[in-house]
Amino acid sequence: MAAGALAAGGALAACSSGSAKPVAATAAKPPAVTVHEAMVILTGGMVKQSGWPLFVPSDVTVPTGATVDVTIYNYDDGTAALPPSVAMYGKASGVTGLTEAGQPVTSVSAADVSHTWTIPTLGLNVPIEAAPAANGGPHKPMVVTFSFKAVKAGTYTWKCFAPCGDGTDGMGGAMATNGYMQGSFTVA
Repeated sequence: MAAGALAAGGALAACSSGSAKPVAATAAKPPAVTVHEAMVILTGGMVKQSGWPLFVPSDVTVPTGATVDVTIYNYDDGTAALPPSVAMYGKASGVTGLTEAGQPVTSVSAADVSHTWTIPTLGLNVPIEAAPAANGGPHKPMVVTFSFKAVKAGTYTWKCFAPCGDGTDGMGGAMATNGYMQGSFTVA
């Protein structure tokens, strides 16, 4: 029995010799997270405040690293043509898979823009076309879908850059009021 114990001890010593390299522990990657956000653009008439279109919700929070899939239902059938000084907001940036009414798009002509959903500090811009005219039937929205990755933690202001509010330049009222045509996007 002593020989067996000695042999086992030798085997253990061989396994624990200083020549073995330690194995580094690897941290498991957190699972990929996809967040689905739906927003609705209501007309001023729908909220009984003429000239005050409204994004609902206006404040959104998503986890850092999430893929954010957004669907916007725009009920506003009016356009707010982009003036030359902000015509660049007719082109999508920082998003993938942009569709409007089920059709892939990369831009909307300045004359056809109704609203934008834009976070300048993150390089995100989505031009949004007007809803189809109701023509006496039920009002159907323009459905806009897109995705992006929320990689940088912080709280950012999103805004509409189409002049769709009050005032001679269309930039008053709802355009200058949190909760209407601007809000917060938080990556936490």
